[in-house]
Amino acid sequence: MKIKFLIICILLTSNFIFSQERETRAVWVTTNFKLDWPPNTKDELKQKQKLKEIFEDLSKKHFNTVYFQVRSNGTVLYNSDIEPFSPYITGVVGGKPNYDPLQYAIDLGREYDLEVHAWINMIRCYSGADDSFLKHPKHVRNAHPDWTVRVMDENGKLSYWLNPGYYKAQDYLVDLMVELTNKYDVDGIHLDFFRYPGNDFDDDKYFKNYGFKTSIDDWRRNNLTTILRKFKERAKPLNKFLKVGATPIGIRKNLEGAVGWEGYSSVYQDTETWLQEELVDYLTPQIYWDFENNPRFDVLAKDWVGKSNNKLIVLGLAAYKEDIKIELNKMIDFSREINSAGISFFRYANIASVESKYFDNLSLPPDMIWKSNYSNPNFGEIHSNFETDLNDEITIVWNDQNSIKNNFYRKYLLLNETKPLKLLGLDQNYIKLRFGSPSKLMYEYNIGKIDRLWNVASISNTMPISVPFLVELKNSGFVSSSPILYKENEEQIYLAITSNSTQKAIIDFITIENIGNQNHYDLNVGLNIIPIKENLRIIKKLRITYSESNKHEEINLF
Repeated sequence: MKIKFLIICILLTSNFIFSQERETRAVWVTTNFKLDWPPNTKDELKQKQKLKEIFEDLSKKHFNTVYFQVRSNGTVLYNSDIEPFSPYITGVVGGKPNYDPLQYAIDLGREYDLEVHAWINMIRCYSGADDSFLKHPKHVRNAHPDWTVRVMDENGKLSYWLNPGYYKAQDYLVDLMVELTNKYDVDGIHLDFFRYPGNDFDDDKYFKNYGFKTSIDDWRRNNLTTILRKFKERAKPLNKFLKVGATPIGIRKNLEGAVGWEGYSSVYQDTETWLQEELVDYLTPQIYWDFENNPRFDVLAKDWVGKSNNKLIVLGLAAYKEDIKIELNKMIDFSREINSAGISFFRYANIASVESKYFDNLSLPPDMIWKSNYSNPNFGEIHSNFETDLNDEITIVWNDQNSIKNNFYRKYLLLNETKPLKLLGLDQNYIKLRFGSPSKLMYEYNIGKIDRLWNVASISNTMPISVPFLVELKNSGFVSSSPILYKENEEQIYLAITSNSTQKAIIDFITIENIGNQNHYDLNVGLNIIPIKENLRIIKKLRITYSESNKHEEINLF
């Protein structure tokens, strides 16, 4: 066949594949026992640098949510008037560092477009072997010994738990959460160990005084629920954007194929009531098992999603287990199949060394329409336009009629045919796009404005941007014929192939010495533009095979 070489100007490129437009992609960043952070140093600059690296890594891997642990063993990683500072920063219980870890995490979250949920160990206030926690005068075990219960497990491990049946202990926990909510502009509060340690719990005296005529099981369940009710009443005026979540144990109630330690009767988590009364916005159940063995992951995941009451169910995955790690991609796919709100990995260290293989592209956190009934400010209109700068670059410019910055707005968003493409700072009013491999004739872009809950609060006019050389090609009559090579310069060469179906093109590059190199390319229906990276100076022939028809076509260069 005759080869056509043209000098072309490429104005647009993009072949964006979105795995999921909205889903929670979360990870637990564990600070208890310094498991994920801080590093084993008292150097605060190194501590901050390590946390920055974690957030940067998660952003590059297209996560959007961090559960950052700020309370464990009755100590905290923020400035509190109620509890002492964690020793993990300075080495001393109650020792305050020169920076605020929670505020620093919030700032990093804003920088890297990650929601930060303050992860709190609730009822359990001590475990482990380091008794320096218990010796601090402000530790709740010392300050209020009658509010705590000593628990010794079957392995002889000691722990202390607040007694949810005592109203003063309830109010203590609510005060902690309210203090945090009042002092810090966190995206969410994430409640862990929000349960009893088990059935064997020394609270008979309190049940006799406060249990009234209910059973002890119902009383215990109501005690936990009461804490949430009290917090909801006090926190709502403080932060209308606050997302309240909890991470219950993985089995809600025993089911066929999923039998074990259950939340409802073993540790008294009445999660259905929490969801029905909108006491939580999301749950992240710890479904730390596989698909094959009891309790089965798929059975539990379906059960949780089925009982969501139109709230968010984020599936907690055991990335720390080697037999689970090999199934994580399958679990992510299953999560999408059953329309869960997303997934969360336990914990960061178990995915830190993994390349970005779980999520290919940007995804915004899910909608919470029940929290969007606040009075919206005047969004104003956004007007956008574009201009061609260079042969391979355009500039999109926008004018926001309400460009006032406040905590109601989060970011601007570049959308490609309604799909999220890139988050942009509120101080921006333009973006340059460089394009090298267009996959179609026309693209439609918008600029949107994102509020704190990730809603597209306002959106610009649509900018239809065409690719001139592809329009010319489409009108030339060659689109439906054989493949054509297009040469922009010595370094930029493209192969145009028109396909009637979705299939693969297997291209063999045959050199002058008859040495072959083979590449595979995905073809969509219509015109496909494939950038050629091989040095065509030494290639004498391209042999193209189509997977669907097994048809062969050749382009001879000599």
